[in-house]
Amino acid sequence: MRFELNTRCRRLLITLAAGGLGNVLAYLSALLISVQPQIAFDLSHLATFAVAIYFGPYYGLLAGAIVSIYPYIEFGVLGMFGPAVGLPIIMGKAMTGWVCGVLARWMHPYRAIPLSFIPECLFTFLFLKAVQTWMLPDVLTWGMISDILIKGWVEVLILSFVLETVSRRHIVETAVLLLEIFIITLLIHKQGINILALLLIIVFVIMNTVDFIQQNREAKKQDTAGDD
Repeated sequence: MRFELNTRCRRLLITLAAGGLGNVLAYLSALLISVQPQIAFDLSHLATFAVAIYFGPYYGLLAGAIVSIYPYIEFGVLGMFGPAVGLPIIMGKAMTGWVCGVLARWMHPYRAIPLSFIPECLFTFLFLKAVQTWMLPDVLTWGMISDILIKGWVEVLILSFVLETVSRRHIVETAVLLLEIFIITLLIHKQGINILALLLIIVFVIMNTVDFIQQNREAKKQDTAGDD
């Protein structure tokens, strides 16, 4: 007896797997580049954007919520915000997944990804400003807030370029670019070669998964056109 999953189940499983990889990416990238204990590089949205672009807003929302688990624990539960106040971390990332899924229906990733981050950026600013005003005026400075927002935009612009080149089937060019980025990072962080290797493997897995999904989608469209 042959067991087959329907489209919804396959998408859900891929979303859960991508979310898990996104958390690993967040953990490894934070180990490599950390501005200070509360500010670290975070590549988890690679999974969020990939799922949102190819599966739509609701799967993107789920992926965004899943990839936020590690950042929520690290900067919320164990960080300065605490478990209750840190919940907006999950809300912001889920918001970006949903918005990206909506925008990706009408525009290329290099436009949809940066635009989808604008609501999260504004939401994060208001959240941090509220925390600064009411809870941590002496700890959460304007410099920290600006560093967090700038870091987020750097991550998003990198990921938008990566996923745009993947969507155009420029896998080799993207791989070379990422390898160059990791080599530069290795020169800066010489002790992180094992972490870099794991990061590279995970990014390649997500990239190839995205490309596989896109190929299947195009094949189905061709089959449908042929039947007509």
